[in-house]
Amino acid sequence: MDMERLLWSLADRYAPASQVPHLRPTWFDHAGDLVVADGRVIWETPWETEAGFSHALPAGAHPVFAGTRVYPQDSGAVRHVVTMIVIPVAEPARIAAAKWGDPGYDDIHRIEDYAILWGGEARRAAPQSDDDVPSFFPGARDRITAEGPHRRQDNWVEVVVDRETGVNAFVFPVEAELVDGFEIVDEEENLLCLVLTAYS
Repeated sequence: MDMERLLWSLADRYAPASQVPHLRPTWFDHAGDLVVADGRVIWETPWETEAGFSHALPAGAHPVFAGTRVYPQDSGAVRHVVTMIVIPVAEPARIAAAKWGDPGYDDIHRIEDYAILWGGEARRAAPQSDDDVPSFFPGARDRITAEGPHRRQDNWVEVVVDRETGVNAFVFPVEAELVDGFEIVDEEENLLCLVLTAYS
């Protein structure tokens, strides 16, 4: 199985068109690689999430695939928003053959307008304002607004938070209130793939 087929199989399982709260993506793009040092990863709106749940990834660089769809606005315009994040840790064939767990977490993990994907070390390294807004966020939001979110490509911003370690963060536009997470593991419970879905 190749990566493209795997991504759509994951969308069928975790964001099916028939399941209204989880908006099925219309396409997937490789957003880049998420660099993590301590292995704890979260997709959140920091000033809204109130800690939320995180996931344990191996330290290193991991490909991030963003599932995106067009979301109509009240004004009649449209907005390209990310509804699904896939981070594979193993090759597609091994992920496809593994146990696909469900449901996700029995927890409320709130987001709004924009959600930041980053690891724990990046979260700690990023300067914060008094209201838990990372210092890089306003510039990232303005860049998305200027270059998107009405464009299919480049509908997100990658920020290197610490030059020495390379840990980074991705800012994605969302049109949802909550995030759920699903971990695909092998028979020894080793993580093979992380799937995050945004829903209302």
